[in-house]
Amino acid sequence: MNRIIKAIINRDIQLFYLINRKIKCRLLDLIMPRITHLGGAIFTFTVTFLLVFFGGAQFRQVGWEAMIALVSSGIFVQLAKYTFNRSRPYEALEKVNLTTPPFDVRSFPSGHTTAIFSVAMVLGFNFPSFYPVSQTIAGLVAVSRAYVGVHYPSDIITGALIGIYFSNWAHGLF
Repeated sequence: MNRIIKAIINRDIQLFYLINRKIKCRLLDLIMPRITHLGGAIFTFTVTFLLVFFGGAQFRQVGWEAMIALVSSGIFVQLAKYTFNRSRPYEALEKVNLTTPPFDVRSFPSGHTTAIFSVAMVLGFNFPSFYPVSQTIAGLVAVSRAYVGVHYPSDIITGALIGIYFSNWAHGLF
């Protein structure tokens, strides 16, 4: 079992370095630190707030659905971060390109990825023609988290799955 866990951790680190160092270029250095903020609290809560308080009836319902997914998944992520207490890659690995220092020292799971997937999935469920756009944005935010040096791929994948789960749950409530 330890051998399997070590192999998974090694793959996680290899994939992190692939994203963080191998695909590094000036264009992505310019774009990725901006994209990563689309998963932050300011953007995700602003989108849901605008839908709830300034949208028509259909948009208001979607806003509440997104807000429920966002808040519930966010609470879950914070509990998981304190439970697992995983260090960030730039603290544990050498030669990490750190572009955007995080507010929190805990890495697992990715809160930005969870948040953007929570909102993106709800938007996709309710506006199917917007689904490819919302998922592309969510995917870019997810990759950006490793690119800027603050999350391992396993943090990101877990965050996406949490966001997907809570968005499905919230969508089912409506």
